[in-house]
Amino acid sequence: MTTAEAEGHCAQNNMKRISIITLLILLLLTSCGSGQKEPATKEVGVLSLDMPPECRILREGLCIVSEPGELLANGETIIITEKPEAQYLEPSSAIEIKIGEWTLIFDPGEDKPFSVGMTFPNAALYPQGKGAGMSIETNDKKCDVVEGAFSDDILQSAEENGMGKNPIEVFDIRFTMRCNNQTPVIHGRVKLTWGE
Repeated sequence: MTTAEAEGHCAQNNMKRISIITLLILLLLTSCGSGQKEPATKEVGVLSLDMPPECRILREGLCIVSEPGELLANGETIIITEKPEAQYLEPSSAIEIKIGEWTLIFDPGEDKPFSVGMTFPNAALYPQGKGAGMSIETNDKKCDVVEGAFSDDILQSAEENGMGKNPIEVFDIRFTMRCNNQTPVIHGRVKLTWGE
């Protein structure tokens, strides 16, 4: 074998080695990439009391995350950082909260007071029935049928003879609601901190 033939043979072997190494690297990269999962996307139309990320830092006010096509907030995220006004709707233990153009009512149900950390699933339109009820209205838009849930993390008010009275001093309510049997839902949080 001449020197030229040996060099040619050596060059062919080097090319084969480079091709095999390149192929192995591509296989490794492909197998590594297939193990990665796509980031989970939130499923539309699910009633969930998971705190929307946009609402986690709310110190006081109202945070609403509306899915596309939702009736009340038109698929928008709304954050109002002013102090809500709240009162009991006597003689029940339902509370009415007003902030900006929004009015929200949460009722734990007949003969049920609010209690810290309680969740009220299967809420219907307030004031129908004896179970949990809720209502959310804005700019003359309201629901005729409600399917929802809410949870209170903190709720304190002045009391007189065991009955709640105004003003309600502290609350932090998470809620989710479907309006008029639509698929899109609204998620949110309304919060009032200690005031003067």
